[in-house]
Amino acid sequence: MNDKRRERLQQELAALYKPSSNELRDDAPATLSRWRQGLSHSPDTMPVLAMQIANVLSHPDEREHDREARAWEVAVHYGLSIFAVHQQSQERPMHERSRRSFGEAGRLLARHQAQNLERREFSRTTPQFEAVNRGIVRRLEAAMSSVSVAELVGHARGLVPMLRQASISLDYVQFISDLAAWAHAPSRGPTALRWGRDFYKPFPAEDKQTTDKE
Repeated sequence: MNDKRRERLQQELAALYKPSSNELRDDAPATLSRWRQGLSHSPDTMPVLAMQIANVLSHPDEREHDREARAWEVAVHYGLSIFAVHQQSQERPMHERSRRSFGEAGRLLARHQAQNLERREFSRTTPQFEAVNRGIVRRLEAAMSSVSVAELVGHARGLVPMLRQASISLDYVQFISDLAAWAHAPSRGPTALRWGRDFYKPFPAEDKQTTDKE
């Protein structure tokens, strides 16, 4: 079932772009503007993404009282809203079908911030430990200690503008799937641990040569 939801979600995101290129369709900015409104409202009070949610959960066996389906409703609502913030004013897609987790995106952001230092004497394989990245670490720690999806979304939306500024994309199908898992307490720990492992994973040593040439 989840694979079918993920595929339908991928179709919703792909529909924003021209099929022959990675450019946004002419009507996409208006759609994204509407989606961004979802961050200020719950799916029950302002269902701005009702059609997208209905499509993702279109399997005939799914019912409103289904606990897992309800988790996906909330996840799609907030996940697409955050994506709309991430994509705002960006020319290239901020969603990529890469399985890149929220922790992995933070890892790339840490390297980006370290590389932007005027002194380039940072640890090239583990820039996550640089002082300049303490803010990223604090935001990720706050997000990964969240006890609800709404709390997690609140922390995540603080990092997304930083990812947008650095042009770092995220796999929003994976992110929304993780949000749906977060609704169930037993799934939060494994999801947070995966994000943490993705964040602290060292960069290959050969990245040093690439960085030196930039």
